Order: sequence, then C-alpha cells, then structure tokens
Amino acid sequence: MAGAATTRVFFALWPDTAAASRLHALARQLHARLGGRLMREDTLHATLAFIGDIAPERVADLRVAADAVQAPGFELAFDESGCWRHNHIAYLGMRRIPQALHGLQSDLAARLREAGFRLEARPFSPHITLLRKAECAGMSKEKEKENPATEPVGWSVRDFVLVKSSISANGSRYEQIGRWPLL
Repeated sequence: MAGAATTRVFFALWPDTAAASRLHALARQLHARLGGRLMREDTLHATLAFIGDIAPERVADLRVAADAVQAPGFELAFDESGCWRHNHIAYLGMRRIPQALHGLQSDLAARLREAGFRLEARPFSPHITLLRKAECAGMSKEKEKENPATEPVGWSVRDFVLVKSSISANGSRYEQIGRWPLL
C-alpha cells in the first residue's frame, strides 16, 4: 500500500528537549563503538503504536481513537542500552516498564483495533532507537544489554503524539500531526 496515495504514521512518546539532548549524547557514545547511522536528536522517540501506510482520509479515524484514550501522566526512565543483531539497531530500553505506560499503550492499541487498524502482534517493548545499521558485534554477547549512562534518561510524560513519517535520501523526517494530553 506504500506510495504517493498513502501516509505513513505512528503514535509515540516524544522526549522533552533536555531528555532528547541526553539521549543524543548517549547515541554519540554508542556510535563511537558501534558505527552505523546516528539518529538525529529531533527524531528520537518511543513508539507506542506503529500504524504504517494508510490512506490519508484514515488519519481522522486515528484522531477519533486517540481522543477516547484515558490515561494518567507518568514518569519514564530508559536505563538499559542494547543492540539487536538481527536488524542492527542500537537502542535504549527499560529494565522495568511503568504500569501507567502499559495502560496507555494497551488502551490506545485497543481503540485502534476497534477502529479497524492492524497492529503488530509482538509484545510491546518500549525503546528509543539510537543507531541504525550498527555493528552489534562490537557489543559482546554478555554486554548485548548494558547501561552506558551514569543515570537513567527520562522525562515526565504528559502527552502522546501522532507522527507522520516521510522518507528521503537524507533519512526520515517526522512531523507531529496530533497531540493528546494525559490526565
């Protein structure tokens, strides 16, 4: 379905400026060890629900589904880096997922499914992609997960966003096309 007649979208948590800066600093540290393509600071996010390519008129259905989400704000802390060898992605993940994040993601996913959107079947694994095309062999098997930060990187989550993704020769460009406050 990809093409000029579609829009590529996803829902995400977007870090504040201070958290994005710290995340990018960690990404640069990992990049020095693992190479690959460093994600731009302005693109760092944690995906809640990947929708993919849809007809532009279906964006209104996404907005209706998001309008119905009822979830409290919460604190987030990404505290564990890793590298997935199968797709060469270096990321920052969580050792423990807050219950409020589980609740937000499951409420949003349920409403999206009710609206007829297909979501990935795999379990929700919150993470922030720091590098693409990383040489994960640079991270030993024992250290496929480690914490390069002296302290976790987090922020106060007070909303979630709908993002439109455009791909070009310069990489992905993300445009926030909707924002929903949490309680």
